[in-house]
Amino acid sequence: MCQKESDNYREGKLSGDLRIQVESHLQQCIECAGIYSIELLADSIINQEKEVSPAKDLTDRIMDRIESLEERGNVISNPFIRILQPALIISSVAAAIFFGVMIGNIYKPAGTVYSRPVELSLIDDAAIESVNMLSNE
Repeated sequence: MCQKESDNYREGKLSGDLRIQVESHLQQCIECAGIYSIELLADSIINQEKEVSPAKDLTDRIMDRIESLEERGNVISNPFIRILQPALIISSVAAAIFFGVMIGNIYKPAGTVYSRPVELSLIDDAAIESVNMLSNE
Protein backbone atom coordinates (compact mmCIF):
# COMPACT_ATOMS: atom_id res chain seq x y z
CA MET A 1 0.00 0.00 0.00
CA CYS A 2 2.89 2.33 0.73
CA GLN A 3 4.36 1.89 -2.76
CA LYS A 4 0.93 2.54 -4.32
CA GLU A 5 0.44 5.74 -2.38
CA SER A 6 4.01 7.05 -2.67
CA ASP A 7 3.13 9.39 -5.57
CA ASN A 8 0.24 10.90 -3.65
CA TYR A 9 2.44 11.16 -0.52
CA ARG A 10 5.18 13.05 -2.41
CA GLU A 11 2.57 15.41 -3.88
CA GLY A 12 0.89 15.95 -0.49
CA LYS A 13 -2.47 14.56 -1.56
CA LEU A 14 -2.97 12.03 1.27
CA SER A 15 -5.38 12.51 4.14
CA GLY A 16 -3.99 12.89 7.66
CA ASP A 17 -4.34 9.26 8.83
CA LEU A 18 -3.04 7.71 5.62
CA ARG A 19 -0.14 10.18 5.50
CA ILE A 20 0.86 9.25 9.06
CA GLN A 21 0.69 5.51 8.19
CA VAL A 22 2.91 5.99 5.13
CA GLU A 23 5.43 8.06 7.14
CA SER A 24 5.67 5.46 9.89
CA HIS A 25 6.00 2.65 7.33
CA LEU A 26 8.81 4.50 5.53
CA GLN A 27 10.68 4.81 8.86
CA GLN A 28 10.39 1.07 9.51
CA CYS A 29 10.69 -0.51 6.02
CA ILE A 30 14.13 -0.15 4.40
CA GLU A 31 12.90 -1.36 1.00
CA CYS A 32 10.06 1.17 0.73
CA ALA A 33 12.31 3.94 2.08
CA GLY A 34 14.88 3.15 -0.63
CA ILE A 35 12.22 3.23 -3.34
CA TYR A 36 10.88 6.50 -1.94
CA SER A 37 14.34 8.10 -1.90
CA ILE A 38 14.92 7.03 -5.54
CA GLU A 39 11.57 8.56 -6.50
CA LEU A 40 12.53 11.81 -4.73
CA LEU A 41 15.86 11.84 -6.58
CA ALA A 42 14.10 11.26 -9.93
CA ASP A 43 11.66 14.08 -9.18
CA SER A 44 14.48 16.48 -8.33
CA ILE A 45 16.36 15.60 -11.55
CA ILE A 46 13.21 16.09 -13.61
CA ASN A 47 12.56 19.46 -11.95
CA GLN A 48 16.15 20.56 -12.63
CA GLU A 49 15.79 19.63 -16.29
CA LYS A 50 12.60 21.66 -16.53
CA GLU A 51 14.44 24.72 -15.23
CA VAL A 52 17.10 24.69 -17.97
CA SER A 53 16.65 27.71 -20.20
CA PRO A 54 18.50 28.85 -23.30
CA ALA A 55 21.11 31.57 -23.24
CA LYS A 56 19.63 35.03 -22.78
CA ASP A 57 20.94 36.38 -26.06
CA LEU A 58 20.07 33.32 -28.14
CA THR A 59 16.77 34.74 -29.38
CA ASP A 60 18.42 38.05 -30.28
CA ARG A 61 21.20 36.30 -32.21
CA ILE A 62 18.73 34.13 -34.14
CA MET A 63 16.52 37.10 -35.02
CA ASP A 64 19.55 39.16 -36.14
CA ARG A 65 20.66 36.31 -38.38
CA ILE A 66 17.17 35.98 -39.92
CA GLU A 67 17.00 39.73 -40.57
CA SER A 68 20.43 39.79 -42.21
CA LEU A 69 19.44 36.88 -44.48
CA GLU A 70 16.21 38.65 -45.42
CA GLU A 71 18.09 41.87 -46.22
CA ARG A 72 20.55 40.04 -48.45
CA GLY A 73 17.78 38.07 -50.09
CA ASN A 74 18.87 35.26 -52.33
CA VAL A 75 21.74 37.24 -53.84
CA ILE A 76 24.74 35.07 -54.53
CA SER A 77 27.78 37.02 -53.41
CA ASN A 78 30.46 35.11 -55.32
CA PRO A 79 30.63 36.36 -58.97
CA PHE A 80 32.12 33.06 -60.12
CA ILE A 81 29.06 31.19 -58.85
CA ARG A 82 26.70 33.76 -60.41
CA ILE A 83 28.23 33.06 -63.83
CA LEU A 84 28.77 29.36 -63.34
CA GLN A 85 25.26 28.50 -62.15
CA PRO A 86 23.36 29.49 -65.34
CA ALA A 87 26.10 27.96 -67.51
CA LEU A 88 25.77 24.65 -65.67
CA ILE A 89 22.01 24.66 -66.02
CA ILE A 90 22.17 25.38 -69.77
CA SER A 91 24.85 22.76 -70.36
CA SER A 92 22.90 20.18 -68.35
CA VAL A 93 19.76 20.77 -70.40
CA ALA A 94 21.73 20.62 -73.67
CA ALA A 95 23.44 17.39 -72.61
CA ALA A 96 20.10 15.85 -71.65
CA ILE A 97 18.60 16.72 -75.04
CA PHE A 98 21.68 15.44 -76.89
CA PHE A 99 21.75 12.12 -75.05
CA GLY A 100 17.99 11.74 -75.47
CA VAL A 101 18.30 12.16 -79.24
CA MET A 102 21.29 9.79 -79.37
CA ILE A 103 19.52 7.09 -77.39
CA GLY A 104 16.40 7.51 -79.54
CA ASN A 105 18.46 6.99 -82.71
CA ILE A 106 20.25 3.92 -81.37
CA TYR A 107 17.09 1.98 -80.66
CA LYS A 108 15.91 -0.20 -83.52
CA PRO A 109 13.28 -2.83 -82.87
CA ALA A 110 14.38 -6.39 -83.66
CA GLY A 111 13.17 -7.83 -86.96
CA THR A 112 12.32 -4.50 -88.55
CA VAL A 113 13.27 -4.42 -92.22
CA TYR A 114 13.22 -1.03 -93.79
CA SER A 115 11.49 -1.36 -97.15
CA ARG A 116 9.56 0.99 -99.30
CA PRO A 117 5.83 0.67 -99.59
CA VAL A 118 4.33 -1.27 -102.51
CA GLU A 119 2.78 1.85 -103.98
CA LEU A 120 6.18 3.47 -104.40
CA SER A 121 7.72 0.39 -106.01
CA LEU A 122 4.98 0.31 -108.69
CA ILE A 123 5.76 3.82 -109.87
CA ASP A 124 7.90 3.76 -112.96
CA ASP A 125 9.39 7.19 -113.44
CA ALA A 126 10.52 6.41 -116.98
CA ALA A 127 7.00 5.65 -118.10
CA ILE A 128 5.56 8.92 -116.85
CA GLU A 129 4.71 11.00 -119.86
CA SER A 130 5.90 14.51 -119.96
CA VAL A 131 3.58 17.45 -120.08
CA ASN A 132 4.71 18.25 -123.62
CA MET A 133 3.71 14.84 -124.86
CA LEU A 134 0.25 15.21 -123.33
CA SER A 135 -0.25 18.66 -124.82
CA ASN A 136 0.30 17.39 -128.36
CA GLU A 137 -2.52 14.92 -128.19
